[in-house]
This record gives sequence, structure tokens and C-alpha cells, in this order.
Amino acid sequence: MVSCKQIPIPVLKADIEKIKSLYNKGYHLFNERYHASPGWRSFDIIKEFEVSPILVRFPSITSWFASIKKYTAITKIKHSYISVLDSRHSIPWHSDSINQNFNKSFITAISTKNSFIELDDVKYTYEDGYSYIFKSGIRHRIINFNDDLRITLCTTPEENPYV
Repeated sequence: MVSCKQIPIPVLKADIEKIKSLYNKGYHLFNERYHASPGWRSFDIIKEFEVSPILVRFPSITSWFASIKKYTAITKIKHSYISVLDSRHSIPWHSDSINQNFNKSFITAISTKNSFIELDDVKYTYEDGYSYIFKSGIRHRIINFNDDLRITLCTTPEENPYV
């Protein structure tokens, strides 16, 4: 059974060093995502359709959002956050909901070398710049074997035609 798939939206060429700098200098701005995984933190760049002022520091992400709206049927982004998993950390087995279908949110890999998401005992790796949807109601975990941060962008559109 396929629980994770790549979706055909424009590739994100994010400025990884800028994101790392924000994380390292502004660590206190990143919220803990899950108490069982203290190495997993996030920073909202869009919340309830409102854009964070910090997004202007990331023109590659801003232009990527514009290209998504121009070249796909995704027209409104409700929520988006930068997600960081520290080096050599993991997010333990969990389910995000009881929904067994593909989630409307999608994950875009920014820096995911030597990491994977495991769903139903199948390991999926993400290719940097590409976006994926997965069945977040299925038990899953994330492992980062890298000596560097694992960085993704989670985006929830108002409507996702790829689900």
C-alpha cells in the first residue's frame, strides 16, 4: 500500500543557510512540536492565511508560493511552517489523526539527507525541493541520521487537488 507520494508542484530551491541561521540565532522563536521529541521544532510563516513578517527574509519561499498559485490549482495557503529536526534525532511512532486518507497538507523537503519517514513499516525518503503528501493518520515516525538539521516546509492549502 502506498502511504506517501510525490505531488507535481514546482520544486522549491530554498536558501538552506538562511533557514539554518534563523534556527540557530532565533531558536527561542521555534515552538516545540511534540513533547516526546524535544529535537523537533517549527516556526509558522503563514498562520490562518496571515503571512509572518519574517517571510520577506526568504524570497525563495515567497516566490515558490507565488509559483504554486500560478501553476497549480492551489490558490490559498492556510498554514505553513518551517519544521526542523535536530541532527541524530527522531520523532517516535505516532498518528496525527484517525483519517486514513492522504492528508491535505504537504511536506516539501528542504534538507533531508540521511533521513526518512516510515509509514506502515515502509521507509520513504524525500528528495530536496520536492513535495509529498502522506497518510498522516497511519502510524509513522521520522528518523534523522544526519549530522545536520533535517528541514522541511509543511504547507496546508485551503484545498489540495492532489489528495
